[in-house]
Amino acid sequence: MEFLLALLVLLLLAKIFGEALHYIGLSSLIGEVAVGIVLGPALLGWIIITPGDPTSEAIRGVALLGLIVLMLVAGMNSRFDMLMKVKFKAFVIAISGFATTFTIGFGISYAWSQQFLTSLFVAAVLSNTATEIVIRFTEHSPFRDLMVGAALIDDIFAVYVLGILSTATLSQTSGHPLDFSVFIWSTIGIVAFFILVVFLSRELVVKRNIMRRLWKFEQRGIPLTFAIILALVLATVAQRIGLHAIIGAYMAGLFIGRLRERPMVTLQSRIRLNTMLESITTSLQSILTPMFFVFVGLSFSINPGQINLVLLLALTIAAFGGKLLGCGAGAAAVGYKGRDLAEIGTAMCARGSLELAILQFGLLSGVVGSGLFAVMVMTALITTILTPILYKYVARK
Repeated sequence: MEFLLALLVLLLLAKIFGEALHYIGLSSLIGEVAVGIVLGPALLGWIIITPGDPTSEAIRGVALLGLIVLMLVAGMNSRFDMLMKVKFKAFVIAISGFATTFTIGFGISYAWSQQFLTSLFVAAVLSNTATEIVIRFTEHSPFRDLMVGAALIDDIFAVYVLGILSTATLSQTSGHPLDFSVFIWSTIGIVAFFILVVFLSRELVVKRNIMRRLWKFEQRGIPLTFAIILALVLATVAQRIGLHAIIGAYMAGLFIGRLRERPMVTLQSRIRLNTMLESITTSLQSILTPMFFVFVGLSFSINPGQINLVLLLALTIAAFGGKLLGCGAGAAAVGYKGRDLAEIGTAMCARGSLELAILQFGLLSGVVGSGLFAVMVMTALITTILTPILYKYVARK
């Protein structure tokens, strides 16, 4: 199928099914991934991604740009000012849930694959919580700020782990031995990159407000263009220093999101700023991000009937059980009791876009095989579908 026709079909169906699922209260990414699975080699085989094929490479390029945009928006939504205000309780819950799920997920994957790096990818995917999904279904919960804060911390952990994995994968594929020094130098690089972005954003955005002049050209899309350029610049820098490009895109989002920290003289200025940032987010996500999730579905190269159901069941149980036990234990440690523990733990089971980004990187780098990739995509979709439903049940008072 030629590129323009393939792009038309993929984007049209992704938006139709994504919006349909959004309308009934589920994440649109479920429909977008499903479109790729149905049209791709797993089922109908109408669109197959073949290395070297011009149409395939064009679709891959659009998907990569969608991934950069996805991480840019994730960084903008993480909001550095909120991260600095996260309460100790949220930190404990996030740490406990992440560590428990990571340990269980790594154990199951290593017992099945006997591959250290592969198991790290699986554990990283299972351990994160989708902030964008938690925000949606916890709107009326008294613990909403607590759970969103914990999910934001999970995002930081996931991005950090992805940075570690990207460096370790590059080291392994280059023929260098995978030892502890790889993780140490990777950590130093990520922390240094983060500190540099935080410093520059404080000086240029919070103090000097260099983006003030961009507001004058809002109608011409200059702020949107600046956001994409900054994401591409920092993504390129991240690649040059041995990290994955999406680490840089995420940092660009944090950079732009710090606009919210500037003191506003009038309420009108604050409203205008929030409107501009929301407009940038909506514009970026509306077209490019669905193409990344469709590409994840197109990468689903085995028939759903060939999925290892035992492994799928084990990892799904780990995904739910790790968060329920870990976040529940963390919540209990900071004073919550009874049914509140189940509500907090269930909300933290939500998975979403960042998990699929980590998983896609694992597949493209050759660390995660097609069979395991299919199982992990199904696990992510199952948790994305079931978490809001289970939460409605446990949150009833």
